[in-house]
Amino acid sequence: MDKYQFEYIFKNSRNPDELFDAFDNALKNGLDDLEIYKVLFWNPVLTLNEICMFVKKLAQTFSNKSYDIYIWAAYVLELSFDEVENFEAILNFYKKASEIKPDSPEPYIKAMDAYNFDLKIHSPTPLINFVKKGLNKVSDITTIYFKLSEFFGKLGNIELKNHYLAEGEKLLRKKHRL
Repeated sequence: MDKYQFEYIFKNSRNPDELFDAFDNALKNGLDDLEIYKVLFWNPVLTLNEICMFVKKLAQTFSNKSYDIYIWAAYVLELSFDEVENFEAILNFYKKASEIKPDSPEPYIKAMDAYNFDLKIHSPTPLINFVKKGLNKVSDITTIYFKLSEFFGKLGNIELKNHYLAEGEKLLRKKHRL
């Protein structure tokens, strides 16, 4: 089967067993085109658990692309499932991406963007803890400080909003003096 046949099945099949078999065959054939698997992640017949299983297997199989796999999968979950069931999985995918590229601010920023301030279904504490741990790993934390300032502002915590804003500005001043 060529990649276009896999893409057709991933896009059009409404049978989870057929999708699983096609996925398994694609991996066995060494198909490493992430764009084809992205089509699979968008298939509306898949459950949250099935997507998580596909993502885990794909990341294990193509470890050199696992960062992109986790970032993309988190994005799909943000848009495909309701807030009650997906936030924990989204945060988990961003954590896995941050383990692969610990110096990248992207997983932390995207994780904060995924939090729903309107519903506030989930406690922000696990997310905040994740981001704060990243402060010690990311090479340029300025953007994270500004995002934390925005995040705490949306939560209504003006003290922490101002704290992280001041930290971000201090780093910018220091950076531009050099």
